[in-house]
Amino acid sequence: RGTVYGEPHHSHKNIGLEWTGILQQFYGMELPSPIPAHVVELMMASFKIHRAVRVFHKDNYVDCRAYLEFAEHAHEHPGEPFTRHKS
Repeated sequence: RGTVYGEPHHSHKNIGLEWTGILQQFYGMELPSPIPAHVVELMMASFKIHRAVRVFHKDNYVDCRAYLEFAEHAHEHPGEPFTRHKS
């Protein structure tokens, strides 16, 4: 998916900027800082959990695990690109 959507943290950082702008406009207030990549990734994992509660679709579980892996990396290594290490 990285070849289609780009490096995950870079993409999620940009989503955080977009969501911040939307929330600020909607609520008519300034947020103290943009929503960081790891928070976007946690929110996306939550979205996948919400979907999985309603109906089984394997992709929800696969995506949720990926978002959690992205979030863990972004929180532990802010600003560093995500690279999946094969074990």
